Order: sequence, then structure tokens, then C-alpha cells
Amino acid sequence: MKKKLEVKNNVLKGGIHYLTSDYKTRNSNRSTHNGIDLIGENGIDEIVAIEDGTVIYTGYDTSGGGYWLSIKTNDIEHRYFHLKKGSFKVKKGDNIRKGEVIATMGNSGNATGNCLHFAIYQNGYVDPMPYLINESPFNTDDFTSFVKSLQEIIKVNIDGIPGSETLSKTPTISTSIGWNHAAVRPLQVYLQSLGYDLGKCKVDGKFGKDMKACIKKYQADNNLPIIDGKISARMYTWKKLLKLK
Repeated sequence: MKKKLEVKNNVLKGGIHYLTSDYKTRNSNRSTHNGIDLIGENGIDEIVAIEDGTVIYTGYDTSGGGYWLSIKTNDIEHRYFHLKKGSFKVKKGDNIRKGEVIATMGNSGNATGNCLHFAIYQNGYVDPMPYLINESPFNTDDFTSFVKSLQEIIKVNIDGIPGSETLSKTPTISTSIGWNHAAVRPLQVYLQSLGYDLGKCKVDGKFGKDMKACIKKYQADNNLPIIDGKISARMYTWKKLLKLK
């Protein structure tokens, strides 16, 4: 597999990104590979930070990731694996700017060749592709706006901070129940900000078959125990959407 990507946020200095292994596609039940593997136009490339942040770890992953480092932006970690030994240009505690060279691609760990294994960690691994292809993916304003809109609709305290009260009032939304609930529109806007495809109807405030497919993908990407394209009141999908454990 080798697919050229059109990205808005570089993790390779050269700006050319070829995908060689996708997120969670190593076997039929999508239970492995917690990131994506990338190579540059001529193979090896220097690695740059995808966003401003603080280095919170540099070291070696004995489970297969090899030399790696993690940078934290807001509550989101961007992690870089299979780095070349001795190539780190940053250390724990450094404040890093977007586009700054942090290391060189390598084949340390269980790599089959020189590549970057790029991963996003936020209370668990999530699909990193939206962070490459969308504008300002680390901007938490989209999340806060979503939460405030939802809180206003379900008539709870509007503070942009989700908690038990917000979760307790979440509605059931599916193609047959609550399909035109007022919460559908802000939900669509938020999912779109995360890079999810809403289908041909885009943001229309209606939960149709395209939205069902979108929710199923979101549930699968986030390893939720139920993947049915339905958002049940107070249950797993709402908890994940609201970043509640």
C-alpha cells in the first residue's frame, strides 16, 4: 500500500506524505495498528511537529514502537514512533513550534523499513488522519462551541464544560428516533470539524442514512463497544463525544 496524501499539516519536513499503512486495518476486526505509517517522497525524511506544544516524553518503546517522542497540545498528544536512534533534536519539557524539526525518520522497533508511525492519543488512540488533512485540528474552540450549543438545547448550565448534568440530559438520536432533534446540527458541525464525512446532505440538522454511516465510523474509530450508528441517551457515544470517561 502506498498512497499520496493531500495534507494541510505536515509531519514530514519535505511536505510530501505517502501513506503505507492505515489506521486499524492490520486485520479484519480492526483491532491493531494505533496510528498510520508514512514515508517521504524519497523515503527517509526529517520529522516536524504537527502543532505547537510541549514535549512530554522521549525514549524507547519496547513493545515495538522503537525510539519515539510525544508532544502535548491542549489535552491531545501527538506521538512519533520508529525514529532514528540518536536523532532527537528535542528533550522533555521543551516548548515546540509547529513545523520545527524534532527527529529523523528511522526503522527502530518493529518497523519493516524506514517510516514514521504517527499517532494521536486522547484518552486512548484515535484516527490521526483528520489531524493531517483539516485546518486547525488542535483548536479546542470547536469542542467548546459544540458543548455550549448542546447545553443550551438540552437546557442545562451553559459553561462549555461537560459533566454529569450534561450527560444526563443527552437525547437518543437515530434514523428513527430524534432524527430531527435540535442537537443534530451542532453534532454535525462538530463531527465535520474532526474531519468526518457527513455525506451529500452535509450540515442539514437531520439524522439520515449518511449520518448513521458517519456515526458508525466514529464509533469504530474510537473503539466503542457498540457500533450501530445510533447515539443512545447517556451512553458510550455521548460519553466519547463529550470527552467523558
